[in-house]
Amino acid sequence: MTNYSFSAWADNADVVSRAYSGTGALKTDFTRTGKRTKAGALADLSNSITRYFRNNFADGPRQDAYDLFLGNYLPSANNISSTLLFVDRRPIVVQSVPYILYAALFFEFATFVLPRQGEGTSGQLTMRVFVLFWLAVALWAAMFLKEYGMLYVSWPKLNVPAHAAEGYNDALNRAKKDVIVGKWIDHIPAGGHHSRGESLGGGNLRLMHLEEGKKRIE
Repeated sequence: MTNYSFSAWADNADVVSRAYSGTGALKTDFTRTGKRTKAGALADLSNSITRYFRNNFADGPRQDAYDLFLGNYLPSANNISSTLLFVDRRPIVVQSVPYILYAALFFEFATFVLPRQGEGTSGQLTMRVFVLFWLAVALWAAMFLKEYGMLYVSWPKLNVPAHAAEGYNDALNRAKKDVIVGKWIDHIPAGGHHSRGESLGGGNLRLMHLEEGKKRIE
């Protein structure tokens, strides 16, 4: 085969890969040239990191679109119990943790980058307390995201994998027992009104939709 044929094959791999993974194909440097290069290895590393974030945090709508386009999900044949199927119904505390992490990292970065006027002993102590406080907040938020990562995966909402419903339910129940924020996740205000993300049965609306998807598969 000529070099043009190899390039055409690699270009085709890139197009197909972008459709299902969001990045070009891996090891296309070998396909094009017959050998691995440092530039190709770095490109593969970048693509792999990008895939990880996209597949975990942005892949749900893509899969829903595929299911609709391919006919794997037919709106006319499936009863959706709520018009708010695609609305994020997680507890507001769970939704806020990534933003708390971003804010903490921003304050840490700003502390070391922004210029400061001359400070006395009192000012230095205050700054150290400020830095340590936001460092602790950042570490807590990062640990929360790691421990309850299933709550932040972008699952498809039309044809929901069975393990998604089970994993989400397990992570949510464990998060309700968290020492710091668990009481707010499981809190129902006075008057019987449920907090955002809570259904009348005490569960989570998003979980209810996941369970619907599981039943449709079965």
